[in-house]
Amino acid sequence: MLKQIYEIDDDGFIVEIFVGEFDDEGNLISPLGEFITTDLPQPLLFYKPKWTGTEWIEGATQEEIDEITKPKPNLPSIEERIESLENTILFLLGGM
Repeated sequence: MLKQIYEIDDDGFIVEIFVGEFDDEGNLISPLGEFITTDLPQPLLFYKPKWTGTEWIEGATQEEIDEITKPKPNLPSIEERIESLENTILFLLGGM
């Protein structure tokens, strides 16, 4: 059986995600090393998952969460961007 495993840093944050191979009893066969084999909850409940040694918790500060979730400025649609580029090209060609 294959499933995701996690390499974490000293603070409990994910450094890298690997695919681990497990035997029929659920023991990690490959790769060898210290990995967290407890699945992250799905759907993912955390902005910055942190391993406590027994469970996954939210590792992001409220300030980080506020920055991630703040409304993004309204960007022009692809149609508006194309129209703007076309107008610029027409203006440049007409000025020659």
